[in-house]
Amino acid sequence: LRRGHLADEGVSMALSTIQLRLLTRDCPDIPQLVLINQEAFPPSERASIDGLFDSNDGGNLDMIGIYGEQELLGFFAVRKLGSIRYLAYFAISQTKRSGGIGSRALSLLKQFYPEGQIVVEFEAPDEAAENNTLRLRRRDFYLRNGFQQTGWFNFYDETEFEIACSQADFDLAAFEKFVAFLNSIVPINMPLPYRKDTACF
Repeated sequence: LRRGHLADEGVSMALSTIQLRLLTRDCPDIPQLVLINQEAFPPSERASIDGLFDSNDGGNLDMIGIYGEQELLGFFAVRKLGSIRYLAYFAISQTKRSGGIGSRALSLLKQFYPEGQIVVEFEAPDEAAENNTLRLRRRDFYLRNGFQQTGWFNFYDETEFEIACSQADFDLAAFEKFVAFLNSIVPINMPLPYRKDTACF
C-alpha cells in the first residue's frame, strides 16, 4: 500500500459533507487528482494517474474521489478480486489534512464495499527504523478506524509490512489469489504473506 499522507482526527470541517465518488479518466477533477498524487507520494512510490487508469484491466481497479461538497479532497485506489478490496493508494490533499477527513473517508469506504474485505498494508513497527514514530501513527490510524490486525506480514521493497483487514476473519486464501493476480498485472512482485513465527527470509 502506498499510503500518502493520512488525515488524522480533528473537527476542522463538517464531516457530514464528505462523500465518495467513482472517478473516470475524463473527469474534470483529474488535474486536482494529479496534484494530490504528486504532493502525497515521493517519486519512488508514486504511480501516475494515467498508469493507474491504464492498469484497470476488466474493472479490477476503482479510482474513488474523496469529496467535500464539490471539492476533491483526496482519493483511494482500490484493487479488486473476488472478496478482496486491496487499498493500494490513499491520499488527502496537503491543505486538508488533520481535519478528520481520512477517518470519515475510511468509514465511507467500508460502506462502499459492504460485501468485501478491505485489506491494507502498512509498514510494520520497528524500533530500529528511522521512521518508526510515523509507522506507529499509521498503524494506530487504521486500528482506530476499525481495521483488524491479521497476524500476517509481507516483505518487499526492502520493507516489512503488516496486513490488516476491515473484517475480523481475514480470508487468507482469497488474499493469496489476489497476490498472484496483482503480480500478473503490475510489476510489483509481491510475495505471499507469512506469520512471524514461521517467517524465514
